[in-house]
Amino acid sequence: MYAYIDESGNTGSNLFDPEQPYFLTVAMSSPTDFDDVFRHRVGRIAHRAGVDHLHANEMGEDVVEVAAASLMELVEFSQVRLYFAAVNKPDVAALKFFDAIFDPGENRAAPFHSYSLTVLRFQMVKDFVGLLDVADTKLFWNAMTRPRSEQSVRDALSAIDSVLERVPEVDDPRSRVLIGDTLHWARGNIDNFSFWSSNIRSHYGQLPNVFTLPQLLNGISKAAKHWGTRIERIIHDQQSQFGRTLRAWHSAFARHDQELELHFGDTPIRLADLHGSRFEMVDSRVSPGLQVADLILWTFSRSLGGKSLGPNSTALVEMCFSPEDYYFMSLGSLMDTLDLLSTALVNRPITEDQILDGIALVRDFERRRQERLATT
Repeated sequence: MYAYIDESGNTGSNLFDPEQPYFLTVAMSSPTDFDDVFRHRVGRIAHRAGVDHLHANEMGEDVVEVAAASLMELVEFSQVRLYFAAVNKPDVAALKFFDAIFDPGENRAAPFHSYSLTVLRFQMVKDFVGLLDVADTKLFWNAMTRPRSEQSVRDALSAIDSVLERVPEVDDPRSRVLIGDTLHWARGNIDNFSFWSSNIRSHYGQLPNVFTLPQLLNGISKAAKHWGTRIERIIHDQQSQFGRTLRAWHSAFARHDQELELHFGDTPIRLADLHGSRFEMVDSRVSPGLQVADLILWTFSRSLGGKSLGPNSTALVEMCFSPEDYYFMSLGSLMDTLDLLSTALVNRPITEDQILDGIALVRDFERRRQERLATT
C-alpha cells in the first residue's frame, strides 16, 4: 500500500498566530499506487476546475467546490482511507514548558511517579498550566527554542519566576508543594537543563509535528492491517520544513522487523508494518495523491475553523472524516482524558491493604525525592 501525507497551518516556531491556531495533517492510505493508477483521472478533475493541478490555496473556495463532487466519487472508487491529526499550537508551548521543567531526569525535585504515571502527570499538567498566562508561555517558548545564551536564560528564569508567584493559587496542597519545589529547583539550577534548541534538528523536535507524525504512522499501520498488506511508500509534500526530521523518524521506526509495538508517548506503532517502507519527499505538483490529500485537508481545516464551505465541500469532509481515525491534541483533550482516567480509578474497587500499600509506596517515592534534593 501507499500513503500520502500533507500538512496545513505550519507557522514554524510561531505557535501564537491567531489566524492559524491549529497544525493539521492528513494521511491518505491507498491499497494501490494512487499516483500511477489515478494520474489521468485527477488530471481531468483539475482540467474541469480550470487549473493545471489541484492545490486548494491557489484554487480558492469556489474552485475547490467545483472539484469536490468529483473528488467524492474518486475517494469512494479508490477505497482510500483517511487519518487526520490536529494540534492546538499554543497548547504545545504550554506542554513543552511543563516537560522541560518537570522531567525528573533533569529536575531532582520532580517526582518520578507523578511524571511517569499518565493520570498523575495529567493532573500535574492541569495544575501547572492553570498558573500560566500567555506572556509566561510565550517567553519560555521563545527561550527554549533558541540556543542557550545569557538572554535566553534570563527569559526562561523570568517565566519561571512569574509562575512561582502564582503557586499559592494551586488548590491541592500536595500539588502545590511538588510544583513549588520543582520550579524552585529549576530556578536555582537552570544550568543543569538541556531543553535549549542547540541545533536545527533539536529545534524541529520541539514543534507540533512531534505530536502528529507518530499518530499518522499509526493510522497508516492500521490501514495496512485492514488490507493485510505491507507499506511500500510513504510520500510527503516536500514543502515541509521538517523533511529531515520526518525522514529520520521514519528510518528509526522502519529499520525493525519485529512483531512488536513501540510506544511513542502513548501512541503504539507496529514496527513490522513500517519495516522496509520508503519515505519520500515529493513536489505535490507531480503527485496526484498529494493533490487529493491537499484538497481534503483544506476542506477539513475550514470545517474545523468554522469557515464557510459549499455543499460539495461539506459533503467531502463528511465522507472522509471519521472520529475513529482522528487525533486531536489540546489541553482540553488531555483534561478530558484525565477525567476518564480519574473516574475509572475512583469507581474501581480497592481494598484496605491496597490503600496501605499505596500510602507506603508514595512515602517511599517521597523519601527518594528528598534524598535527591539533599544531594543538590
